[in-house]
Amino acid sequence: MESKDEIREQLRAAERAAAAPYVDYPKDPWWTVPGFGALASLIVLGVNLREQSDMPDWAATLPLALVAAGACGYVLWQRRRRGTMPSGKAPREVNRVLWGFVLGAVVVAVVVFVFADLAPLWLAVPSAFVLASGGMLWFGRAYDRAAAQARERLR
Repeated sequence: MESKDEIREQLRAAERAAAAPYVDYPKDPWWTVPGFGALASLIVLGVNLREQSDMPDWAATLPLALVAAGACGYVLWQRRRRGTMPSGKAPREVNRVLWGFVLGAVVVAVVVFVFADLAPLWLAVPSAFVLASGGMLWFGRAYDRAAAQARERLR
């Protein structure tokens, strides 16, 4: 019969294995932060161009199609690079950051669309770039800290 310590260690090993996809990952390259800023700027450009009556439909659709292609390409690239995408329950340290990211992404999206609709293009495009890049920079640093805390706890 196994002792309580052996059972406890097996449970910790199982928890470490479940957390591995969330806390053991390659560092993102430098271009991911400005890349998300560029995607946000393209959204602003596409929304702004759609509202201009003298602009052909394809001209407004092109930036938005680039956003869709860029987002899909990024997800597929991350899957190939990591070998998998995390699934299941994230460690509690990481889970807090993920929920912060979801909330922040919604806020950034709303602000970007409001800027795209109401602000002049010369202000909206760089503002969207800075806002989205800043959000991704915060997320990357917060995620790294949370993953380090989870690795430490599960050691």
